[in-house]
Amino acid sequence: MPEFILETIVDTLKSIPILWIVYVLIELIQRKMKPEKIAQSRNSVWAPAVGALAGSIPQCGFSAAYATLYNGGVVGAGALISVFIATSDEAIPILLSRSQDFGIVLALILCKIIFAMLAGYLFQYTIFRNEKTSSPDKDLICRSEHCHEHHKKSILLNSLIHTLKISAFIGVTLLIINAVIYLIGEDKLEALLLSQSIFQPFITALVGLIPGCATSVLLVELLLKGSISFASAIAGLSTGAGFGFIILFKDSKSLKTSFLILACTYFAGAIIGMILQIIPIF
Repeated sequence: MPEFILETIVDTLKSIPILWIVYVLIELIQRKMKPEKIAQSRNSVWAPAVGALAGSIPQCGFSAAYATLYNGGVVGAGALISVFIATSDEAIPILLSRSQDFGIVLALILCKIIFAMLAGYLFQYTIFRNEKTSSPDKDLICRSEHCHEHHKKSILLNSLIHTLKISAFIGVTLLIINAVIYLIGEDKLEALLLSQSIFQPFITALVGLIPGCATSVLLVELLLKGSISFASAIAGLSTGAGFGFIILFKDSKSLKTSFLILACTYFAGAIIGMILQIIPIF
C-alpha cells in the first residue's frame, strides 16, 4: 500500500473526534439557543482573538470545525481567518520531537498567534466590516436532509451521522490531493521551494493552501533540513488550514465570499512571511 493512502486514512480518522464534538455543539446551539443572540455575537470584539488561540491547538480538526461554524452563521470571517492562520496541524509536535532548539517552537507558536489575531481584526474591520449578521440557519446541519426526521433523532446520533458523511468527503478529497503530490514527487516540490529569493514566502504560502496535514509535515521537514527559511515556513504554515478550506467550499453559501476568505488567508500568510524575511527571528 502506498504511504500516501495510509496517511490519508490516519489524517481523516484523527479529524473525526473533533468534528463530532463540533456537530454536537451545533445541534445544541440549533435547538437551545436563540439565533438572534448568535448573530449578534458572531463578530464580537473577542472573536479573532479566541479564533487565534483555538487555531493554535495542534490538531487538524479545528480549522474544519470553525469552517463548519462559519458556514452555519455562528462565527464571522475575521474569526475564521484567525483560525486558518493560527493552525499548524502537525508542525508543533514534529518540531518538539525532532528539534533540539525549543526556541524555534516557541517563536513559531507566538508568531502564529500574534499575526493571526492581527490579521483577523484587520479583515473583520475592513474587508468584512459589512458582513451580514442576520440570524443563522434554523437548521445548521440538515440543510440538504429531511429536517423533520432529523429532529426526531438524538443529538448524538445526528452529529455522528453528519460527522461520518463529512469525514468520507474529506477522505476522498485528501486521497486525490495526496495522490497528485505522490505522483509529482516531494523532491520536485522541494526543488520548487529551494529558490533563495526574498519572495520565497509567496511560494510556500501557495503550497500551504494544499489541504491536509501532510502539507505541514512537508514544510517542517524542509525547515529542519534548511531547505526553506523560518519565515518561509511560517508563511506556508499560516495558509495551511488543514481540512478547513475543504469544508468552507463544500457547504459554502457564497463561493465569491469563500474565495475572498481564501485570498485573504493567502495574502496574510505571504505578507507575514515577508515581514519575518526582512526582520528575521531565526
